[in-house]
Amino acid sequence: MSAVPDKHHHLLISPDFPLCEIKDHGDWKKLPGKGVYQGKYLQVEECSYLTPARPTTPVHWTVLDRKPAMAVAPITEDGRFVMVHQERLPVMRTLWEFPAGQIDDKETRENILDTVYRELDEEAGYAPLPGAELTPLGWFFGSQGFMTEHVYLFTVGPVHQMREPQPVGGEHIGEVRAFSREELTEMVASGEIQDALSLALFARMSARGMV
Repeated sequence: MSAVPDKHHHLLISPDFPLCEIKDHGDWKKLPGKGVYQGKYLQVEECSYLTPARPTTPVHWTVLDRKPAMAVAPITEDGRFVMVHQERLPVMRTLWEFPAGQIDDKETRENILDTVYRELDEEAGYAPLPGAELTPLGWFFGSQGFMTEHVYLFTVGPVHQMREPQPVGGEHIGEVRAFSREELTEMVASGEIQDALSLALFARMSARGMV
């Protein structure tokens, strides 16, 4: 168990969590590459790798670098799961999702936690109650075939609603709702929940007997 700083409302992390490091290790080695696109939110690079199965023959690949992110399943005092109904422009759909966001600063535990509480507030208008517990559930790779982005997963509860959501950066959230375990399970089973981060969170929670 490790305590979270006071600015996180005396929450507990149980247990401390590792960081996902994408770097040379063992028989994995990334060779110098060439940047072909540099944008505000993502970069594209042509590069080569040496791998455990191919230690002497460089494997050429196109890689999209994107900042890491987080997703959190907020849980109310009566055991319901808070989700937001958010417009997603690239897929032209409004989806039920758990609050999530990119980690804008250096990838440290403190900055990850800052992002968790910020997105919980901005996207859902919720905040942890005193003594709430934050549980890390590892991370997942959403598009590991071409992208470095990884998403840290958490649950936090109990939480309560403080205000209406205040989305930023062109986002639009039309509704915030707390779903029962049965409703959440049915939404996953029926395909109503379609985004990778919410499905990954559900899978981790399900594996731990939380839903």
